Amino acid sequence: MPESKTPPALSVLKLAGPGLIVAAAGIGSGDVVSATVGGARYGVVLLWAIALGAFFKFVLSEGIARFQLATGKTVVEGWAEYLPAWVKAYFTIYLLLWTVFVSAALTNATGLGMANLTGGAIPTAWGAVLHSLIGFVFVWFGGYGKFEKLMKLLVGIMGFSILICAALTMTNPGPALQGLFVPTIPPGSGTYVLSLIGGIGGSITMLSYNYWMREEGMKGAGYVSYVRGDVGVAYVFTALFGLSIMLIANRAFFLPGVQITDVQAVPKMAETLGAILGPFGEYAYAIGFWAAVFASLLGVWQSVPYLYGDLYGILRKLSPAAREAATQVTSTPYRLALVFITLVPIPLAFTGRPLFIIVSYTVVGSLFVPFLAATLLYLNNRVAWTEPVPKNHWSTNLLLVAILALFLAVGAQEAMGALR
Repeated sequence: MPESKTPPALSVLKLAGPGLIVAAAGIGSGDVVSATVGGARYGVVLLWAIALGAFFKFVLSEGIARFQLATGKTVVEGWAEYLPAWVKAYFTIYLLLWTVFVSAALTNATGLGMANLTGGAIPTAWGAVLHSLIGFVFVWFGGYGKFEKLMKLLVGIMGFSILICAALTMTNPGPALQGLFVPTIPPGSGTYVLSLIGGIGGSITMLSYNYWMREEGMKGAGYVSYVRGDVGVAYVFTALFGLSIMLIANRAFFLPGVQITDVQAVPKMAETLGAILGPFGEYAYAIGFWAAVFASLLGVWQSVPYLYGDLYGILRKLSPAAREAATQVTSTPYRLALVFITLVPIPLAFTGRPLFIIVSYTVVGSLFVPFLAATLLYLNNRVAWTEPVPKNHWSTNLLLVAILALFLAVGAQEAMGALR
């Protein structure tokens, strides 16, 4: 593992560290679809919900990072050491289920992105298989350094393409500013607002930051300000991406009065931008969507094996040094988990039932964020820390309680809706 380094000076360029990779890993097809449908239904009045959702994910990610700086342990190690044994068992089972459904959802999304880019020349199913195998090869042979560089390239592509489309389709900034800073809930939209807040910015991928901090040699109290800035940059980017998608949908669908469904969100958006901006708009959006979902796939393929390696060391009751070795990208537990993540979604790419996959992932994914918020309330208040890192401020605790309540409501709502 790299030795601890002196924290770099705070600047926007130097803050584009592992936090930005967390953001890219957390932005997937679900974020794009929910922001698109939200913009099509309600225009720009719900921009504030995307910004609030990104802020909530910042609070959670900052708590994850601060716990590691204070204790030298990942949050997964903290759960195993300081919380009842059922927490460890719950997360192990949850991680297995989550891996199956999120890997299937991501491969289907990258397949859809490739089908859009090639005009259907590469079918969705085979595009899904291709991207799963590409992710495997790149993570197995590339190591963390090459992975970090490719992720930042994909962030640049997705950011530039989507932001430029949003800028070119913006005609009147006044309503957009009002929608961002004046919270409004249109009649009948309460359930959707909760989903929009809850959906932005990923779920279990937030835990990846612990392991990427280790790869970067980020240890100790001296890094508190840096990680706050790093995670802040990440979720500002997440918010800007989601806001841009909603702004484009407002121009493409809401203002002309065009109704769309979730299934139509991605292909219809590219087609409509082609009519508004010409071929550039259609291809820019298609490339931006592909870059977003491929970055999310790569982020999961590279980071989730860390979690399996960590759990392996915990369940085998290895020493701290041996547990840390099990999370290295060349370790046997890490590589076996990578093989599992790569192969498990391939049969699901040919089911012809993408709705079942999405519904199943919705139910599984809705359970994690309230669990994380609840455990951070304990870990970051009651556990003895070995580094002089500040514990939760009372305002942070209030925010975590609000996140816990909100995401319990979101999870219950999404689970019931999916079962219906």
